[in-house]
Amino acid sequence: MLKVSGLSKRFGEVQAVKDVSFHVEKGTTFAFLGTNGAGKSTVIHMIIDLLKPDTGEIVFTGGNLQEVTGVVFQTHRLDEELTIEENLLIRARLYGMSKHEANERIDELLALTNISDKRDRVYGTCSGGEKRKTDMIRALLHRPAFLVLDEPTTGLDAESREEIWTFLRKLQQEQGLTIFLTTHYIEEAELVDYVLIMHDGKVEVEGTPAQLKSSYTKMLLTLHTTNQQKVTEVVQRTGFAFSTTHEKVVVEIQKSTDAIAILHEVEPFLDRFTLKETSVEDVFLEVTKQVKSKVIL
Repeated sequence: MLKVSGLSKRFGEVQAVKDVSFHVEKGTTFAFLGTNGAGKSTVIHMIIDLLKPDTGEIVFTGGNLQEVTGVVFQTHRLDEELTIEENLLIRARLYGMSKHEANERIDELLALTNISDKRDRVYGTCSGGEKRKTDMIRALLHRPAFLVLDEPTTGLDAESREEIWTFLRKLQQEQGLTIFLTTHYIEEAELVDYVLIMHDGKVEVEGTPAQLKSSYTKMLLTLHTTNQQKVTEVVQRTGFAFSTTHEKVVVEIQKSTDAIAILHEVEPFLDRFTLKETSVEDVFLEVTKQVKSKVIL
C-alpha cells in the first residue's frame, strides 16, 4: 500500500533522515519506533506531505494519499472552546460532507469510541482520553483507508490506552484500515503486525514482532536451587551462556523447547523456576545499546 524508498532530509547541518526505505502492507498495523530525535516525526511529515524530502520517493497504491489518509498528531488540534460535536461538525463540513451525512458519521464514531454521552462537553474540559478519542474521530470522519498516528496514547493512563487499542483493532477488523503509528510505549508494539526501529535517522532493524524477538534477544530461564553445583554442571553441558547468584542460575536460551530440555535434567535439584520471554521492548533496548556501542567504538 505504501512504499518509501531512499528517503532523506537535512535541516541545515543536521541530517535528520538518512536513506530510509520500507513498505507498509494493506490492512496491517505498522509500528515506527525510535528514540527521541531518531527522525520518526520527520518521516511522518514527509509521508503526509507537510515536508518535502531532499531525496527519495513515496509511492502509495491506494488512491490519492492526501485524500485517503487520516492523521492524529501528537498535540491536540481542535478548538478548546467548542464542544466535541461542534468541532466534529466543522471538520466534517470541511471534508465536503452534507449535514445529514456528517451527523450520521459522527453518531457512528461517537458510539464506537463510547463517548456518545460526551458530545455536548466542551473540548477544553475533556479528559486526555476523551480528547484523544475525539482527535481520532476527526481523523476518521472521511473514512480514510490509511491512518497515521503520531504517538496517539502519550500521556494517557493504562485504561484509556487499552480503550484506544480496542477501538483501533475493531476498526481494522471491520474496515480493513491500514495503521501507521509511532509510540513511546514500546509494549504497544507487541500488538502490531510489523515493527521498524530507527536510530539517528537510519533504519536499524525491521520485521514482525516474532522475527525481531527471535533474532535480537534471548529468553531468560531462572533456576532456583539449593544445589547450585549440580544445576550448574547440567547447564554447562548444554553450552548456553549462564550466570549464577545465591541459590540461582540464570540461563540465556533461544526458545521454549530449550527450557524444557534443561528442566528435565535439573528437576531433581530444582526448587522452582521462572521463564522470562523476550519482548519487543527488550529488542528495542538491545538494538539501541548495540548502535550506541558502535558509535563509542
